[in-house]
Amino acid sequence: MQGPAVYVNRRMRQAYDHNGDNFSELPRLANNSFGASLFYKPRYNQKLELSFSSLTEYRYGGEMVDEAAHLAKQSEERTHYVLMGGLDYQVNFNNENSSFILYMAGQKTDREHYTGIFPYDSTEIRNHLADPPYGFTYNNTIQAGTQINHRMQDLLGGVNILTAGVEYLYDEVKDTIRAYHYSLDQTTGIFGLFLQSDWQIRKKLTLLTGLRADKHNLVDRVILSPRVSLLYKLRNYTQFRLTWGTGFRAPQAFDADMHIAFAGGGVSRIILSPDLVEERSHSLSGSVNYDKATKEFIIGFTLEGFFTKLNNAFYLQPYGEDDFGDLYEKRNGSGASVQGGTQKRIVKNTQPVWLCYIFVNSRRSFQCFI
Repeated sequence: MQGPAVYVNRRMRQAYDHNGDNFSELPRLANNSFGASLFYKPRYNQKLELSFSSLTEYRYGGEMVDEAAHLAKQSEERTHYVLMGGLDYQVNFNNENSSFILYMAGQKTDREHYTGIFPYDSTEIRNHLADPPYGFTYNNTIQAGTQINHRMQDLLGGVNILTAGVEYLYDEVKDTIRAYHYSLDQTTGIFGLFLQSDWQIRKKLTLLTGLRADKHNLVDRVILSPRVSLLYKLRNYTQFRLTWGTGFRAPQAFDADMHIAFAGGGVSRIILSPDLVEERSHSLSGSVNYDKATKEFIIGFTLEGFFTKLNNAFYLQPYGEDDFGDLYEKRNGSGASVQGGTQKRIVKNTQPVWLCYIFVNSRRSFQCFI
């Protein structure tokens, strides 16, 4: 058995100026993409899937002029060339109670970009026109791994699905802006092992537990990240979920914060503190979901809340400046916390209506959107 699926997409949008100041609120957009997904089953219990896609996208926002981006008073321009692909193989055995999966995926992204303002000083104007600060970013990502799943039909009266696997993630980033003497070359690799148990203890009660061990090339030790989730179903239309988990972020240099200064006609550069360690997170979340349908109506609601505590949270300490912009040192802070919640309801023959979203950070700010 085999089958293909192919898609082609083209999207064009003109810039939109809402207040008539000749600066766009929505950028100009030109997008072309195509891809395909194919599967082949050499035997009844085996499946091979191949997917690939290509994306070319141009975006421009800022002063609405028909000139090069660096001649506008202020502008942002992005051109992306993205190639993605993946290959998966799965075989089922042991009377469909076990399966073996092998997967590999990759992405190649080339980006040309400009963000800045046209200078006022005559000397800066000459330098700006002689060597406009256009940048180039090259990003290659490869992920490969394997996992095995086994279903235990009777574990203390319940069904348990065990999953174990190993994977490797490679990421290479090269980011340069010649005019600012800015260049970054960063390569990261993460080798991970994971084990998960999805145990339906009773028909109404499910316990999900997992443990992941990661070795990052920028971290000296192995990092363990456990998680636990408990799901309880009350009748057929109400369920309660409680989840706790941990995560980490490695002390790497490349960060979106580095591009913030581009809008001001400069660039920020970051050095790493010699004492920098990984950032760790501990998250707790809970939810209540109610969905009931009859012949006459459909009604439902969802309440969700979360709390996340960050240990050794990263922050950027000003370190000085030079002719091209600001210098920062990435350090560990004492910590931070984020908490909030959402509420959603569904009524007959309507789309979900979002009632309120609350966000409270460590500074105790509060926002509510109706």
